[in-house]
Amino acid sequence: MSIAVEVSAKSPLLASLVVAAGLAGTAIGASLVLAPDAAATPRSSLPADCMALTESCATSAPHSAGRSATPASAQAVAGYPSFRPLFGNGADAPADCVGNACNGRDGGIIWGNGGAGANGGRGGSAGLFGNGGRGGDGTAPGQNGGAGGNGGTLWGNGGAGGNGAPGVAGSAGVNPVPGGVAAQAGDGAGPYLGYGDIIAGDGGDGGNGGRYPIGALCCVDVPNGGAGGNGGWANSFDRNATAGAGGNGGDGALGGYGGAGGIGGVAFAANGVATGGNGGDGGAGSTGATGGRGGAGGSAWGGSAIGGDGGTGGAGGAGADGGNGSKGGAGGTGGRGGLFGGKGGKGGDGGTGGAGGDGANGGTGGDGGAGGTVHSPGAVGAGGNGGAGGVGGRGGDGGAGGDPGRGGAKGLFGRSGASGKTGDDGTGGRGGAGGNGGTGGLSGAGASGGAGKSGQSGKSATGRTGGAGGAGGDGGAGG
Repeated sequence: MSIAVEVSAKSPLLASLVVAAGLAGTAIGASLVLAPDAAATPRSSLPADCMALTESCATSAPHSAGRSATPASAQAVAGYPSFRPLFGNGADAPADCVGNACNGRDGGIIWGNGGAGANGGRGGSAGLFGNGGRGGDGTAPGQNGGAGGNGGTLWGNGGAGGNGAPGVAGSAGVNPVPGGVAAQAGDGAGPYLGYGDIIAGDGGDGGNGGRYPIGALCCVDVPNGGAGGNGGWANSFDRNATAGAGGNGGDGALGGYGGAGGIGGVAFAANGVATGGNGGDGGAGSTGATGGRGGAGGSAWGGSAIGGDGGTGGAGGAGADGGNGSKGGAGGTGGRGGLFGGKGGKGGDGGTGGAGGDGANGGTGGDGGAGGTVHSPGAVGAGGNGGAGGVGGRGGDGGAGGDPGRGGAKGLFGRSGASGKTGDDGTGGRGGAGGNGGTGGLSGAGASGGAGKSGQSGKSATGRTGGAGGAGGDGGAGG
């Protein structure tokens, strides 16, 4: 049976209705040919509150497989044809889905709501009449929300976009754990003896840690600084004797500790002044590592004697910085509303930015070397100062909030969907505590040096910016 409709050429609305009716008739005919089994699906399979296609038929309403007509995905499993049914709601994506399985299924060609997406998948679209499914919220860190499904071609609300997931949190700063390999130690100076004023040679400095090539191979990691060589001994049979100073310890690298300073040489003078050699300074520690111990001052015997001073401890290494958080996932775009009725879907909210990681603590300063003793009238050597503690690592910056999803477009009537909200910025990480200062060395007479001050705690983060690490403590004064 056919129905004749007289339409004025000056009426675009009626013309659109006629075109839409023609599309609907074509869709119905195609569906009857392609889906004879689905054509018998009762209209009552749709939710009762969605039959009127009003705003109360919201896209956020659940579309469970139990109350939907046989969806395409279920048909394929059950042996039915895998094309879209004529009527019925599309199935929601399962919560444990992966990849394309996270997209909601489309509703029936004539009537039916799209299924909801999951884990960032898009919502299913409706046919001629019905509401689009909601896009799935992002679940993996930094994942974008899925786009909402489109409402029915003729009538229906677009699905809301899914919300973006929070960004990836920055990793906490971790100070490396170095191996036991140390750089080459400095050469020690040989003894010097004889008549007249005798001056001994100084010990060589220890090598710095680092990455060194071996022949044609590259490379060998040598994290720890080498120890300084010991100062030469001096012995004068008739005049003054001055012993050599110990070499300085090498600096650590790749998370290695600083090398110890060399010991000052011993001096003997039968009639003159005997002066012991000063101890070498300890090398600086690398990231989060302890500074090297200062070398002890040399002892002295003679007509009069002066003990060598102890070396200063090496500074502790700065703590490792915390990692920055990543940007939050973007909200999904809302689905389009129907041509003749229904509103566009709301855009999804952006995810919160990832929090910044906390900084690691600074390394401890090396202890000062002991002062040299004397065995004749004179002055003992002073103990070396302890090394300063390392600065705490800086906290990482929080990630930026995710971008908001755009609201879905409207048709000829209805209204566009509202855009989502920008995600909140992530919080910055806390700065690491500064390392303790090294203990001052004993004086030649046995007076103890003071302990180093503890490092300050790192500053708390302010908003998105990570907090600064605390300053390391001062090393203790030698005795």
